[in-house]
Amino acid sequence: MSNAIDRRRILGGLAAIAAVPGCATSRSASAQVVPVASAGSTASAGPAAPAASTAPAAASKYPPLPPLGDATFARRHDSLRALARQAGASLVFVTSGTTSFAYLAGGRVERSERLIAVLLPVDGAPLLVAPAFEVERMRRQTRFKDVRPWEEHENPFTIARDALGAAYGKAKILIEPHTEYQSALALGRALPGATLVDGTAAFERLRLHKDDDELARIRRAVAVTQDVFDAAFAGLHAGVRDREVAQAIAERFRAAGYTGYALVQFGALSALPHGHPHGEALRDGTVVLIDGGCEVDGYWSDITRTRFFGGEPPAEFRKVHGIVHDAQSAALARVRPGVAAQDLDRAAREVIERAGFGARFTHRLGHGLGMDGHEPAYLVKGNAQPLEAGFVFTIEPGIYLPDQFGVRIEDDVACGPDGAIVLSRRADRAAG
Repeated sequence: MSNAIDRRRILGGLAAIAAVPGCATSRSASAQVVPVASAGSTASAGPAAPAASTAPAAASKYPPLPPLGDATFARRHDSLRALARQAGASLVFVTSGTTSFAYLAGGRVERSERLIAVLLPVDGAPLLVAPAFEVERMRRQTRFKDVRPWEEHENPFTIARDALGAAYGKAKILIEPHTEYQSALALGRALPGATLVDGTAAFERLRLHKDDDELARIRRAVAVTQDVFDAAFAGLHAGVRDREVAQAIAERFRAAGYTGYALVQFGALSALPHGHPHGEALRDGTVVLIDGGCEVDGYWSDITRTRFFGGEPPAEFRKVHGIVHDAQSAALARVRPGVAAQDLDRAAREVIERAGFGARFTHRLGHGLGMDGHEPAYLVKGNAQPLEAGFVFTIEPGIYLPDQFGVRIEDDVACGPDGAIVLSRRADRAAG
């Protein structure tokens, strides 16, 4: 489509994803490509739990990825212009502090009470409005060269209006969906003849497809996360507290050169889908759930693994873990362009329901993944949006047994032209 990133770049990135330089982990040289084992299969779908010798990730293991060039941002601007035209708008308004700003500007700039905003005409070059004392920082921190300053005693929205010219006095203006309400009101007062248009659909469409540069960053984030999680599980010992494990994971991400996080849940706390560390000490015979990811050049991974610590996993844990694994396999087998997002949720949920745990799968199957940890497309009942090549999302079924334990398996997946490309190493069906 004319409003999407070049289809050849999307499909080229998907085809080359297994060969992204520097992205392989110590135990995975390529992405996994479905076909996967069918639901109910007893075959292992991934490597066994890591050996205790797993070492911390080292920064030297992850060479820098090639920087995004000016052509990338020109394509993004052109894609947004096309989407704005489809919405009948002649101007796009995006404030700092939003992911969309970073996507268009090439750098994150914090939200401030002082207006910093991108103004993108559909038939002209973008310009940035910023406080005068911030102009030099904006030129260093973003790709925008045309920075229009405003002084502290001036109204920045009047400066924006004057920079645009009289032609936009009665324009339709596409507003980025995370714009603060007061900023939208102020823009309307400065341009009383203009019409403000909700930009939610346009901005969601803009970032749904991941090109090869974006895929390389997500793939790197996945590889780093799996190395760090492997080391965290290998380093577990009786008496360590969940908070200490979470802190160690964050430190390992930093040592690898990235920012990351993890939710670490022991025992009955693993039955809380979004539980947080409580200072719980680890004991033998305990379920351990770790969920988290890291950011690489603005792009995130999101992975969950559930394992049993201290002894042979009991039959109930093995049973539940196997069911969750089968549910994920069923969803992966449904991934292909044209399949509705809700169909993946249904495929996984049917496996869990048939096993008698339907009421214990309490959340949607997954979410889109990119510059936001959670973004469209959402794999949930009621979302009939068809998948397209270039979509990247999580598949994370779970079963949560209150006051006992929970199991969630989460992997990051790209929709390829012929099916699912699993970016992460899948868990072992038997025991994590």
